[in-house]
This record gives sequence, structure tokens and C-alpha cells, in this order.
Amino acid sequence: MPQLDLSSTPSAKPLSQNGTRTWLRRALTVALLGLLIYFFWPLFSEIKAAAGLFRTADWIWLGVAVLIQVISYWFLTWLNKLSLQPFSGNIKTGPLAAVLTSMAFISVAVPSAGLSGMAMRVRLLRKYGYRPEEALFSMVVETVLELIALVSVGILGVAYLVESGRLEEGNVIFLVAVGIASIGTMWYGWILVRDPVKSRRIAFKLAKVWNRLGGRFRTFDQDYLDERLTFFQTNLSHYHSSVLWKLPLAAYGKVFLDVLCLGASFRMFNYNISPSTLFIGYGLVLTFSGMGALPGGLGMTDAMVPIIFSWLRVPGSVAIAAGLTYRLIAFWLVRFAGYISWLVLERKK
Repeated sequence: MPQLDLSSTPSAKPLSQNGTRTWLRRALTVALLGLLIYFFWPLFSEIKAAAGLFRTADWIWLGVAVLIQVISYWFLTWLNKLSLQPFSGNIKTGPLAAVLTSMAFISVAVPSAGLSGMAMRVRLLRKYGYRPEEALFSMVVETVLELIALVSVGILGVAYLVESGRLEEGNVIFLVAVGIASIGTMWYGWILVRDPVKSRRIAFKLAKVWNRLGGRFRTFDQDYLDERLTFFQTNLSHYHSSVLWKLPLAAYGKVFLDVLCLGASFRMFNYNISPSTLFIGYGLVLTFSGMGALPGGLGMTDAMVPIIFSWLRVPGSVAIAAGLTYRLIAFWLVRFAGYISWLVLERKK
């Protein structure tokens, strides 16, 4: 078995350097675990019924759900390939998909708030001619675009609620105001990032404030910050207009197909879930999965999926069976494939 070496990236610092942060995350995890048990308690009586649903399940939909998830991951691979396009390395779609699944596996195997996945990305992409800065910058581009797509899915879920009349007028006004503010903030941020003078001025001010108030955790050197901003803005200019429209297409394709995979998991148990419930539930799952200290919402999200959909009036037994099936496909199957991919990629010289 290949030896795992995560020491090659300069950004990967031991989490033990920040004991306070570690204990805060542990406390949050314990609190969330307590809430999880409290909310899941009413569903314990549904576990036997959920097990019975597997005997009458339409197993063709399991194959459909797996196929949808494979296509979704292809879109994610395409998104990463586009984000790597301006740089000097060269990697084909298959090996890049293997790199991404390896990152997913190592983030679970070595919990480190995402640092282990970043280190794995740098290590494996080096084999294909990419420098560490290029690997990390492309990851930032991919992550931001996917986040925008995820937020859009949540907004679409709210739109379904508005159309069905489930939201009161005051709630609609509030949500519209939040949406407009978010779009304005994102647009101003984009303009600001492309302006070298304004972006440095604001970044340096924020660095000074942080160093004064939070310097005991980590300080920011202005010269290093200036170097990073220059690198970011230079690489941002390398993306040609022919690629820019493909980036959001790949991001939205990945997210919407993941939602369809969740819907197919419900259909497997002969439950026709409404689009509004599907999108709202998916958005809530994303919110709660990022709150735990474990990677990917490990364990907590597996239980939160049934809880959330039971809140949305899905029968408890169906919520348990479909939720766990979706997590098996979208989370655990990808991590298992990532372990195999890691073993194969480590043999590449």
C-alpha cells in the first residue's frame, strides 16, 4: 500500500496549533449530536417500517440514481478541468476524476478541516505538471462556482414555496431583499477583486484589523498578502471568454444532477416527492452538513437527511430509507471509489 504523505504543501499546518479552535469545534459537535438525537427520536419507531420498504423497492431506480450520480461527478470533473485549463499541466478527464474522488476519500480518512484534501490535490496534480499554486487556485475557482450553484438551488426551492403560496407576503419581501443584497455583494466583490488598487487597500485594512484583534490565532503578512493578490488577479485574467460560460454550466450541471439523484432515491421507494420539497430539503441538508466538525457532515448528515425530510411532511419510513440510500450513493460510494483511485494514482511516477 502506498505511503500517505501530506507534508508537501506549505499551507497544511497541524490543527493542534490552535487548541481553542479544536475544542470549540468539539463542543459544537457534541451540541449538534445532542440535537440530532433529540430530533431523530420520533423516527426510531419508523426504522422497522423503513427496513420493510427495501423488500418492495423498485431496484431499477437504484441503478438510475447511481447513473445520475456518475454523470453529476462527470460535470464536477469538467468544472475542475476548465478551472485548470489556463495552466501549464495536462491531465485527462479520467485521471482528474480519480484525483477528485481521492480528495473526497482522504478528507474523511484524515479529518483536517479540508487541508488533507488540498494536500492530496497538490500531490496528485504535481504528477501531471501542475504547480501547487495552480492546483490550489483552480480549486478556489471550482469551489466558488459550485457554491454559487448551490445557493441558486436553495433560491429555486424558495421560489417553489412562493408559487405554491406557502410563504406569507412579509417573508417573500424579506427573501427578495436578501437575494438582492446577495447579488449586489457578489457583483461588487467581483469588481473589487479585479481592481488591483482597491482590492489591496481593503485587504491591507482587513489584515491590520485582524492582526490587532485575532493575531494570537494567525497573523497576516502584508507582503505575502500582496503576492497572493497579484497571483490571483493574474491567473484570473488567463480565463478566456470561450471558457467563462462553460464554468457555470458545469457547476449547475453537477448540482442539479445531484438533486435528481436524491429524487431518484425517493422514487426507488415509490414516493413521488414534489420539486419544492426536494429543493428545500436539499438546501437544508447542505446547511446542516457544514456545521459538524467531521468532514462532509460525516455521520450527522446521514441522520439529518431523514430528519429534514420528515419535517417537510415526507413519511418517516420513506425519509429514512431514501435518505440513507442517497447518502450511500452520493457520499460513501464516492469515498470508496476514491480509495481505489488513490491506490492507482500513487503508482504513477
